[in-house]
Amino acid sequence: MQKIFVSYKLKPGVTIEQYESWSKDIDQRITPGQPGFIRYEIYKIEGADKGEPFCQIVEDIEVESFEKFTETVNGPGMKYVMETFRNIIDISTMQTVYGTKIVPALHPDGARPPLPA
Repeated sequence: MQKIFVSYKLKPGVTIEQYESWSKDIDQRITPGQPGFIRYEIYKIEGADKGEPFCQIVEDIEVESFEKFTETVNGPGMKYVMETFRNIIDISTMQTVYGTKIVPALHPDGARPPLPA
């Protein structure tokens, strides 16, 4: 299993309300049921610790693999989502990163090791 984060800004003139409507009515109805998707959540960014946020939206996605994700996103089941997606987001701001979870080791008795002093 892999985790994917996709971040982006909306095209100039597209409101967050328009995006939310598209996300709820189209994207979040189609995408989660696609092959290879395990979990799919969308977050509207509301602020940053320093200055302006670098993005307006972050997608938090769990998939079987990044390769399967790429195959699915470019497949026929996602055609309408991707066509409409390109109409509302600024593609030049989109960043996709992926990786795997770092899982802490457990002691044989199930307890985590003590924190270093």
